Amino acid sequence: MRARPAPLLLLAVLAACAPLRRAPLPAAPSAPLLPSEPSAPLGSLETPDHAGIDAWENRLRTHPRLRRETAESLARGSRYLPGLRRILEANGLPPSLALLPVIESGFYPTARGRRGERGLWQLRRATARRFGLVVNAHRDDRLEPERATRAAARYLHVLYERYGDWPLALAAYNAGEHRVDRALARDPEASFWNLAERGWLPRISREYVPRFFAVVRVAGEHEPTAVGSAL
Repeated sequence: MRARPAPLLLLAVLAACAPLRRAPLPAAPSAPLLPSEPSAPLGSLETPDHAGIDAWENRLRTHPRLRRETAESLARGSRYLPGLRRILEANGLPPSLALLPVIESGFYPTARGRRGERGLWQLRRATARRFGLVVNAHRDDRLEPERATRAAARYLHVLYERYGDWPLALAAYNAGEHRVDRALARDPEASFWNLAERGWLPRISREYVPRFFAVVRVAGEHEPTAVGSAL
């Protein structure tokens, strides 16, 4: 008696021999990075007309120690400023932010803060790692100006996107987002200047922001390396 073919069994065998199709693996999570190509500017960094900035500008021009320290800081920074400005502009940030290290570190690339901040931008360990830097016992990218600037640019980008306002973003860079958020919780529509006048921000931040704008005024946005002669 001739055996009858078993088509269903044959199909099952062939299916078992066919190559298996693997489901695509989920993409590995990665930290959000800014585009490497120039992006649209996030916002201009115009110096406001404010009495606090006027007062700081007067100090920078007339107080002997502040005048000397600012001029020396910008002299040290002259070797870094062109590169810092290029990185900031490439990420859509105002190039005048390159003057922040005048206040943060005096343009000492190995500067150390009281709470463990390091480098030109005085990044904390956790912040540096959050934005892609290696910080361990053998390597600290915060001390490398280019890497540190790229991380600082990412951080400033995030802060501006969060607050939509440069004075608030700068206050958060200095004091931390949680302090600015706590102040804004009391008045969500308040500007940095409103919060500062009410004493809802730390004193150091209330001074930090107008001091930075005073440095921008004195140095000049277009020729920041000429601060020595400007003073």
